Amino acid sequence: MAFQTAPIIVIGGGIVGASIAWHLAKEKEVIIIAETLGGVVTPKSFGWLNAAAAKEKYYYDFRRRSMARWAEIGKELPNLPISWCGTLTCDKTPEERAEFEEHQSKWGTNIKRLSPSDLAALEPEIDEAQFSSAEWGLHVPEEGTLEADVAAAQLVSESQKMGAKLLKTSVTGFLKEKNGRVSGVMTGSGAVRGSHVVLAAGLGSVSLLATENIKLPLNGREGLIVNSSPMEKRYMKSLIRLPDLHMRQTLDGQIRFGASFAGGDPGPNPQEEAERLFRNMQKGFKKGSELEFGNYTIGVRPDPEDGIPILGSTGLEGLDVAVMHSGVTNAALVGELLSKKILQGIEDPMLSHYRLDRFQKSRARL
Repeated sequence: MAFQTAPIIVIGGGIVGASIAWHLAKEKEVIIIAETLGGVVTPKSFGWLNAAAAKEKYYYDFRRRSMARWAEIGKELPNLPISWCGTLTCDKTPEERAEFEEHQSKWGTNIKRLSPSDLAALEPEIDEAQFSSAEWGLHVPEEGTLEADVAAAQLVSESQKMGAKLLKTSVTGFLKEKNGRVSGVMTGSGAVRGSHVVLAAGLGSVSLLATENIKLPLNGREGLIVNSSPMEKRYMKSLIRLPDLHMRQTLDGQIRFGASFAGGDPGPNPQEEAERLFRNMQKGFKKGSELEFGNYTIGVRPDPEDGIPILGSTGLEGLDVAVMHSGVTNAALVGELLSKKILQGIEDPMLSHYRLDRFQKSRARL
């Protein structure tokens, strides 16, 4: 049948779709369909590669494995905008930090407690009062950052070098064979046929699956991220978590920050809130007056109801889905595992925790 040799279609040009396409393009013809290269949320992300956000051990293991996959990709693509800069954690109460330290250490994180003087030695441009007020902090050297929108564009470009095609258009629905198998998509430019479709369109995935009466339990959460103007001087070596202020310096010299790494509540006046955060950020540096306000973004994060990625089969043959927060950390492994599932029929045991049908099973138990 024709669908066996047709291209694989990846919907979404953000970091998740780009990783999936790049992994697939090594072995198969791929068509990437995206209205915007780089996606909608990816350019507005903080860009932290970590396992700290995981509350379940199986999700911690997934994130750690994805970080390792990013390191492998970085060796294959030396210009990938990734930095293994480490994280300094000085937010929350000492009791909460101690609890976090205990379970991260137990799970396998290389985490170390540092005194204010040790913290100041690592980050000499930070006002030492920021560290002394915290009493002590935690250092995780194995975490990093990724300029996600740049990385997404690079992965798409590398996919194109391997023969992938990029269509900048919208997707309105799915094509199906008589037996119900998905065999392509309808776009603003017409029908595009393929052997398999991977839906990695963030919140846009909800309405597309709804056309097939498939409920995707995904919520949108706004997050305000602020950027200084680019600076040649390096003010930070690490990603730093201070109370109500998480910040890092991008590879092009911006200080990127927010009330949290996921972005804080923008409130009724985002400009005012961004300027307030900027003033707080300036106070964190010995020479904060040198920094200038750049811009702010409001990203709407695609959050599954249980906070865990949704990956794999949708219930329709020939159609997989990949939606989550954080896509930045998880995208590398998602691309690897879904490409193996689609191309080789190998479903990694890790994927069992992330299937869409877990929500149906959960509701059936209620």
